[in-house]
Amino acid sequence: MTVLEFMKKVDGPGFQTEGTVDNFKYGDTDREVKKVVTCLTATVDVLKAAKEWGADLLITHEPTYYTHVDFIDEYPLVKMKEALVKECDIPICRFHDHMHFGRDDMISLGFLKYIGWKGTFDGDVEFILDEPKSPLEIAKEIEEKMDVRHVRIVGAREGKVTKIGLFLGHRGDECWGKLSKSDKYELALGGEWCEWCDGEKIRDAAQFGQQKTALMLGHCASERYGMKYLAELINEEYASEGIEALYIESGELFTYTD
Repeated sequence: MTVLEFMKKVDGPGFQTEGTVDNFKYGDTDREVKKVVTCLTATVDVLKAAKEWGADLLITHEPTYYTHVDFIDEYPLVKMKEALVKECDIPICRFHDHMHFGRDDMISLGFLKYIGWKGTFDGDVEFILDEPKSPLEIAKEIEEKMDVRHVRIVGAREGKVTKIGLFLGHRGDECWGKLSKSDKYELALGGEWCEWCDGEKIRDAAQFGQQKTALMLGHCASERYGMKYLAELINEEYASEGIEALYIESGELFTYTD
């Protein structure tokens, strides 16, 4: 099976790249695929590890060249990254829009698989817990189960909630507006957002007595389990065809003093 044929099978609808940011960033799409690496971001360390493992395909969720459309300009760091990509010589495919906007959001499915909550998921962002929990309890549970060093909490820490918005990664200002303006969500999970704008809405809402909370996990921590889940699915579905997958951790962007 070629790299392109494989991506068409994995995607289901056939990996239509028009109108998305998803496409091949490098490499021969006619190469036979036996070993697939998935990652959140194709960092320098991830690229080197994928090459050492002997990967025939690297599937990354986020950009390789620092812009949403992976524009390769003359900036020295971009040229260094481009040279490393060519040196590693692994076909690189970005799998972002198809992950989020397929039948179900696979990034959210991965997060829910590893957190292990019982409840109802709408396939997109809305999750309803069977048993109410406080925002503080949820934050501690995420730190323990999802290997998040520090969950940042904005808004109400106490009180019980069931209506959660899984705005994983960076969903823009709109998702935090939904939390502060609508009764549909009591708690939002996200990777990152604008503190001075969106965070202030949620803090003020809580200080007015509303049950509103946002938990910021960091971009990598909020989305990486979707890519780990993808590797598991590939191993389950394509082992009989001699294809194996390995998830390689990109790591948190930040380090901490403790």
